[in-house]
Amino acid sequence: MVVNLREFYIPALIISVIIGYQISIYFLYQYNKYKNENIDLNAILLAYGILFGLTLSGFLIRVINLYWIKAFNLQFFNFLTRLTFIILYSALMVFFIIISRKPFQEFINLKLTKFTYIIIIISLFSVLLLEIETILFSIISGLTLLYCYSLISYFQRKIIKLSTGNIKKRLNFIFIGMILCVLQHFIGGYIPSYVLFTEYSDMLQLISVPIFIIGLLMIFLGIYKFPAFLEFRWKDHLFSFLIINRKKFKIIYNFNFKRNKYKDEIGEENLIKSRRKALFLSTGIFAIDDIVSIITNSSSNQIQKIKQGSLILFMINGEDSLNFLMYCLLVDKDMISFNYFLRQVRDNFERMYKNILKNIDILKGNENKLFSNFDKAILKLIE
Repeated sequence: MVVNLREFYIPALIISVIIGYQISIYFLYQYNKYKNENIDLNAILLAYGILFGLTLSGFLIRVINLYWIKAFNLQFFNFLTRLTFIILYSALMVFFIIISRKPFQEFINLKLTKFTYIIIIISLFSVLLLEIETILFSIISGLTLLYCYSLISYFQRKIIKLSTGNIKKRLNFIFIGMILCVLQHFIGGYIPSYVLFTEYSDMLQLISVPIFIIGLLMIFLGIYKFPAFLEFRWKDHLFSFLIINRKKFKIIYNFNFKRNKYKDEIGEENLIKSRRKALFLSTGIFAIDDIVSIITNSSSNQIQKIKQGSLILFMINGEDSLNFLMYCLLVDKDMISFNYFLRQVRDNFERMYKNILKNIDILKGNENKLFSNFDKAILKLIE
């Protein structure tokens, strides 16, 4: 029985390309979404977006080339074949250039990336100077791709190891998906299926396509609603969060991150002491009247900081009609991520309690009890 590859392969490839471009666009969308937060690690989203976009473009050209161009114009077919490899190597080069920037230097050795540049440049010259169908080109291409993808996998594993919570889960999905996509390349790519094992080409394609689609779906699950890529270990430096009613110089809500982190290791009695300690630190080291005076004299949209010894207090007013509220985050390290986190907490709080906050004066001291459910929202933000 003769298998008509087009009936299965072409629709599957179209699905793969659509999913792949969606992934690329979503990576770039997520990067642009958090770009103004000035969190340098978000550049990894840009790196992945470009890598996927260019790689899928090369993949699409390869498909068109093999199934529509080859039979009509062999010279143009050879040109497009070289072009697909140039696009692939260019995608890898851009990826390594982006992750060689300062924020990623603790995860990847700069000497190693410089060596990678040389390997990719050599491979680009081989595309221009060698015949694609030769064994020498196959060896150069195979070793280059194996080295580059191994280095990307190593980089990903280091990032995952330092990540926590929701981001760690998402990165694991992306990692598994990329491994499957790379596996597809070494099974059904141009070199294995059309140069080295041409007699098994159909079978290799039939095996590789489902692997590729599953890999892309795994990546899509990972990137969908991907949170801001905040600095590593930022959660370890959180101390407490306070909301102050500036009209009455009164704390209406507080959350102790250290209490929550170690709540399983201490008893209920110590939890009460811990809460009192958090209040003492917040109102003693940083006097409320001083905090109010600083934030009142600044723009309500700008986060202000007060440094006192090893502690730092980030502050921002409420939005619009709720600008009588002051949101304060106490930490022990100055990190850009806290600006983003504090805005997120403020926006969530005002969205949940907007109607109540407009009539806060009638609560008469019951604010802490009323807003205690907001603990869950904070815990969700630091997952």
